[in-house]
Amino acid sequence: MRKISYLAIIAAVTFSSCKEDFQKGEMGLEYKIIEKGSGAKVKMGDYMQIHLGQYYNNGKIDSLMSDTRNENGPAIEMLDSASTPPAYLKVLTQMRKGDSLVIRMLADSAFAKYPGGIPPMFKKGHYMMTTVKLLNIFSSRQQADSAYKAEMELSRQKDSIGNIALLAKEDKELQAYFAKKNIKVVKAPMGTYVEIIKPGTGPNIDTSVVVKTNYTGRTMDGVMFDSNTDPSKGHVEPYNVNMTNDASLGGSVIKGWTDGMTFLNKGAVAKFYIPSTLAYGKQGSGSDIKPNSILIFDIEVLDVLNKEVVRADNAERVKTMKEKQKRYMDSVKASMPDTSAKK
Repeated sequence: MRKISYLAIIAAVTFSSCKEDFQKGEMGLEYKIIEKGSGAKVKMGDYMQIHLGQYYNNGKIDSLMSDTRNENGPAIEMLDSASTPPAYLKVLTQMRKGDSLVIRMLADSAFAKYPGGIPPMFKKGHYMMTTVKLLNIFSSRQQADSAYKAEMELSRQKDSIGNIALLAKEDKELQAYFAKKNIKVVKAPMGTYVEIIKPGTGPNIDTSVVVKTNYTGRTMDGVMFDSNTDPSKGHVEPYNVNMTNDASLGGSVIKGWTDGMTFLNKGAVAKFYIPSTLAYGKQGSGSDIKPNSILIFDIEVLDVLNKEVVRADNAERVKTMKEKQKRYMDSVKASMPDTSAKK
């Protein structure tokens, strides 16, 4: 289950529509509970399923820092004294299923014991705020785990639906791009577009082989984020693409690569146009690949290797590496002063 950071629960919307005044708690904490729930109050040892929003109020507006509604769904946390500071326990144990809670604390108080003082992005006199919506109360770990699995499945389904819509949108973008640039492509089964620059020879690549490649990756606006042919990226050597389901033959690659590779053969040179759902999706990767980025890869197939060749090559690499390590250790040992001689 995803854990809540109670150090972060020191901040949410001020709920200007709520007329109730904030009540004073401990540790500089202020709170108000919007009572719309029913049933028994949450107690020690119960599991809370909550939506959690974190905000920073600069005296004029609330700036959203995070909200589980926009992320991976509700959090589930056990209410206990080991992980919940006493000031929060006193507030949370007043809540029923369906209630909402607003907590605020001055940045001065929130970071009073922080070694570095108030971080630069926060100011003295401004509020750290949090909203909590108590969705459910579970009395056992089994119930909580069941609810967590249900939320994960719901999140997966939402992501799947969202990916279908995004793939359709990006597909239109790519088709418009191809029409404008007069680029001839073929579409792979999952949605990667392949532009054949130079045909290869022999059978097409399938899921029984490992493909030795050269590549350069760029975003749609031309930013190069990786390459194994450009010395500036620091790894100028062929890259093996493991098309099999045998992890011992090499690591995995993004789906767009394995999708497009099936249209190539030995010696082929091509470009892959990969929708974000077949690349790094909504997470992105590093500073150059933003969330939901369509990627373009220049691909050259240097060789197509069967499993036996790859295993032998991997074994030779391991042997070479061990020999290099041994030579290095021997040289270090030889350079050390001899302390065994008698004085």
